[in-house]
Amino acid sequence: MTASTTAHAADPLFNPLDDDVLSDPYPAYRRLRETAPVYWHEQLGCWLLTRFADCSAVLRDSQRFAADFRRIGEPTPPTLLSLQTLDPPDHTPLRHLALDAVRAQDLKAVEAALTERADALLGPLMDRGTFDFVRDFADPFTLFAITRFIGVDPPRTGDAFDRLNDDLDRSMDAQLAPDALDPGLKARAAFNDLVRSWLADPPRAGALGYVATHLAGSGVANDEVLVSSVRAFFHAGFEVPSRFLGNAVARLLRHPDAEDALRTGTAALDPAIEELLRLSSPVHALSRGSTEDVELGGAKIRQGDVVTAMIAAADRDPEQFPDPDTMVLDRHPNPHLGFGRGSHSCLGLNVARVEARVVLSALLSRPRLRLAGEPVVRRNATLRGLSSLPVTVTRP
Repeated sequence: MTASTTAHAADPLFNPLDDDVLSDPYPAYRRLRETAPVYWHEQLGCWLLTRFADCSAVLRDSQRFAADFRRIGEPTPPTLLSLQTLDPPDHTPLRHLALDAVRAQDLKAVEAALTERADALLGPLMDRGTFDFVRDFADPFTLFAITRFIGVDPPRTGDAFDRLNDDLDRSMDAQLAPDALDPGLKARAAFNDLVRSWLADPPRAGALGYVATHLAGSGVANDEVLVSSVRAFFHAGFEVPSRFLGNAVARLLRHPDAEDALRTGTAALDPAIEELLRLSSPVHALSRGSTEDVELGGAKIRQGDVVTAMIAAADRDPEQFPDPDTMVLDRHPNPHLGFGRGSHSCLGLNVARVEARVVLSALLSRPRLRLAGEPVVRRNATLRGLSSLPVTVTRP
């Protein structure tokens, strides 16, 4: 959600940071979809879309709905300009270089390395008996995964790293908490400094090694936009998968029948991952700016208005997904929006699927886990997930 940062009273129909909405936003999404599927939200300063057809159409149409808010006259700080926030034609050479870099990686070798890392992390944790799945496993695993993929050493973690990461995440909700914007910009600048150190001495392997080797002649300038694009890929590459894994494992722990089906082979893992992505994706909203007057779902969207595709609501639209709130492990077709849609769809979607397959396979081949306490939900509206998932190993 990216819109005005002016503070307003909480909207009576939908308050993203209400405690009940944070713990379970889907009833609120359903209420919006049924009563006002194209809804002007005064506090957010944007239109909220909750139907699958509307969200998909907006994300596919980069001509009328801009990811680059400069096209609707919004000033954009330099550190926010990246592969995520540019549109064609500026976006095109950078997207091509990034896609080529991703496709050049050996996914089988990546999967083998991730399997080894998952085993190394899970072994001691399972022996311990009780642990925090998010803090002890998902966070370090996904940070290893993205740095292995781009070809760099994992950065030093700790309180300072966590604080930067939290500041960046909170700034995605700056329209709800305006004081989060400046710390988020500073966090992006700090992560950009890390990326510059990588580019100053680029790796020979990995996706970043490919970018460094093929930058000349690609049409991509070695400038702040490239730095911010690598930072965005790096940050999304550990933060989004970590939150997804926490969400997905928590859902499976609350649905032991689904876990039974996966353990016995009654249900196949790959389609189950797609269903978990539909139901548990951490990315709940993607915003665009209307470059012209448009009518959408009977509402008149004016040029310059911000339109937010509530993709987590769209992925539970009964017009697209029968029995949308039920986990159907073999659901087909399953055209969920968990990876976005259009020219800004997730670059690392195949890597994310590999990570999910590695982790869930590792868990399903070991003794069951059970909840050892209530999961702790992060106070983020745009990027939702758990900060803690306490679990206990169930011994035979």
